[in-house]
Formats: sequence, C-alpha cells, structure tokens
Amino acid sequence: MQTPSWLKHPRHYLFLKIFAWFWVTVIATITILVFLSQLTSNVGNDELRGPMLKNLEYTAKSIERIVAKHGKPTQEVLSHPRLSKHKLLYLNGEVHGVEMLSEPVSKDIDLSLLNFTKYMRPQIIFTDEYQAYGPVALNVPEGKFYLYEIDEKRKKPFFVSLWLMPVWLKLLIALVASLMLSFFFSRNLIAPINSLKETAKKLAHGDLTARADVSPTRQDELGVLGRDFNTMAVQLEQLISAQKRLLADISHELRSPLTRLKMATGLAQMQADDAQHAYLERIEKEANQLDKMIADVLQVSRLEAKSQTLALSTQSLQVIVDHVLNDAQFEAKQSNKELIINGLLTADLKCDETLIASALENVLRNAIKYAEHSISIGLVESDAIYITVCDDGKGVDEANLARLCEPFFRQEHARDRNTGGTGLGLAIAKNAISAHDGTLTLENQEHGGLCVNIRLPFKSE
Repeated sequence: MQTPSWLKHPRHYLFLKIFAWFWVTVIATITILVFLSQLTSNVGNDELRGPMLKNLEYTAKSIERIVAKHGKPTQEVLSHPRLSKHKLLYLNGEVHGVEMLSEPVSKDIDLSLLNFTKYMRPQIIFTDEYQAYGPVALNVPEGKFYLYEIDEKRKKPFFVSLWLMPVWLKLLIALVASLMLSFFFSRNLIAPINSLKETAKKLAHGDLTARADVSPTRQDELGVLGRDFNTMAVQLEQLISAQKRLLADISHELRSPLTRLKMATGLAQMQADDAQHAYLERIEKEANQLDKMIADVLQVSRLEAKSQTLALSTQSLQVIVDHVLNDAQFEAKQSNKELIINGLLTADLKCDETLIASALENVLRNAIKYAEHSISIGLVESDAIYITVCDDGKGVDEANLARLCEPFFRQEHARDRNTGGTGLGLAIAKNAISAHDGTLTLENQEHGGLCVNIRLPFKSE
C-alpha cells in the first residue's frame, strides 16, 4: 500500500501547519502561565472535608483529654511522639503571639500567614512553602487555641498555583501569547495570499509582467499555488505576445499582395469601359479600406508592444486640437451633428504630434458616429491637461464599458458593424495616450451617451 504524500512530507501541508500553530499557541500560553505562577506568591484555600477533617478533630479532642486527665502542659502533650508522629502540629492561640509547635520549623516556614484563617471553617490552606489543614478549636488550661496540621514537604500543586493567580493576569497572559503567535502565523499565511491578489489585479489590468512574490523554498500549498500561478502568468504572457506577433506578421505580409492588387486595379481602370469601371472602383474602395485596417492593426501592435519610436517635440496642444477639430467639424456637418467646444489650452506639451492627433481623431470620429445630435468637447488645464469628449447617444452597457478599448471589440447592439469601422479606433487612442504616460477612461453619462476622459501629464518621460 502506497504511503500518502502528506505522511511523507507533513511539514509541507498547510492544514498541518495550522494544527501545529494552534498547539504551539496553547503550549506557549501554558508555559508562560507556569513560569509566572512560580514567580507569584499567593495564599489560597479550599474547604477541608472527609477523613482529613475527622482525623484533625480527633487529634484536637485527644490533646484536650490528655491535658485534662494527666494535668500535663499542653506543649509536652503536643510534642509527644505518639501524637505528632510523621506530622507537624501547630497551635495558634486566640491571644496574638501565643503559639505552640510539636517540633521546630525551618526559617522558610512563615506560620504567621495562618493568622487570618483562625476564625474560618476548616480549610486546606496553600502557601508557597507548605500546606496547612485547619483550624479546629480546642480549649486547654493555657487558653483557647486553634489546631493546624502542617505539611512542610508539600508545596502548592501546579493547578493550584494557576488557580491562585489573579484572573486579570491569567487573561492577560493568554491574550498576549495568543495574539503574538497568531500575528506571526497570520503574517506567514496571509503574505503570499496578498501577493497573489495584487498580482492577479495587475494581470487583470494588462500588466503581463506581474509575478507573485512567493519564496522558492516554501513547500506548502500556498508556495505551490504561487509558483503554479507564476507559471500560468508566464505562459499567458507568452501566448498573448505570440498572438500579437502573429497578428502583426500577418498584417505586414498582407500589405505586399494588397499593394499589388491596388496597382493591378489601377491598370485595369485605365483600360476598362464604363460598365467595368464601377466594379473596379468598388474593388479599389475595399482595397483602401483593407489597407487602412492593416495599418491600424500594425499601429496597435507596435503601441501595445511599446516598440513604436515616439517623435517627441514640444508642441502647442491647442494647435494639434484645432487641426483635429477642423476635420471633425466637417465630418459632423455631413452627419447633421454639432460640435460644442468648451475651454482653451495654452500649454505646450512634449509629445508625438502625429500620435496625439491620431488618438484625438479616433475618439472624435467615434463620438460623431454614435451621437444623436451633438458632441461636447471640454478642454481644461490644471495639474495636467484634461480633454473630455462626450456624445449624446445611447451609451454603452456597463458590462462592455471596460472592453471598448480592446482591439476588434464591438458592442452587439447600438454600436454594431452597421456603423462601419474596424473596432480599432479606441484601442489605438488608448495606447497612444498611454505611450505619453497619460490615461484614457470611459464612462456613461447619467442622461445617456458616452464620455471619453483623457488625461495628459505636462511632463512625459
């Protein structure tokens, strides 16, 4: 029969670690209690009953009887071997300071601790040096006394020592010990979980280089999970990178036959009659659209791979915006829609003019396409440059809002293929803005329509 893996390497499994930490906490708490119980000096008591009480009462009556019958001093009777054999008897007088012992005691024995018990019911009295049993009252010619039997060899039992400790101290010890050990255990347990959570969040936001910080020597379930997670992240990064490279390579390879197709179409148009000319124009139009799509795919691929070289120069952003708005105004008029511009930009920005213009053009073209009547553009300067483009269309489903900037993603309803386009415009815009250390976010307006919010920092690295 094969031995289960958790028996071969029990320290590698989390449930055994939790079990072990629990018992370490319990043992540590008890150890601290034991140590402190030995440092504290306490007197405690419990009611005396049973044979021990009867024996003590019999001894008291024997002392009274022998003293009365033979007229001997109480001290002599108390010290007689037959009466005090194997035990130490102590008489504490009702008058303070008057006491008798069957035999001398060591200096470590402090019998004055019993003074406060003289008028109590018979007790087992625990001290750090001895145990005492009593008191039992007896009357002799010297006066009234209280009899105790002292056991010098017996000290407080462990559990009695714990019981005699103050309740607040016991609670404090248990609380501090459990909190400290639980803190170290929780830290050891939660650290890799938090690392996995943060890494998963980064991966979800597109950072494919994120990896969980898990020790390679950690062999429990969390260590194995962390390394498997990192392996998955590596494979995911490789797959997506391969997909992007494949898309870029295919797009690049398509340009050569497409160029030849356009050249052949141009030559055919020169020799075609009127009936054939319309068909050739249609072929040319579709070829041009395909050429633009391929160009967009290549641009998105380069931006996502961060391989596009930025032609940075200090430019007036208002000039860039004006050029884009002039073209947008013309396009909006063709669709009977209105552009409403609010604000003015006076700052210069170090940027790639072509790339920024392309991003703004794609955003505006998208807004014009889906607007009902008007598109509003807001231009604001504060800690950074903020450009807002909002349309008054139907907006986007919240579930699809975060995916609008993904290449080729299109919503199925209001924003479908009937409106034209390739689904690459917002992807190009977002990557172009990101290349300038800016952000592009999308949100629906309360009264309907989509808003694109662009933030560009003044200093772009």
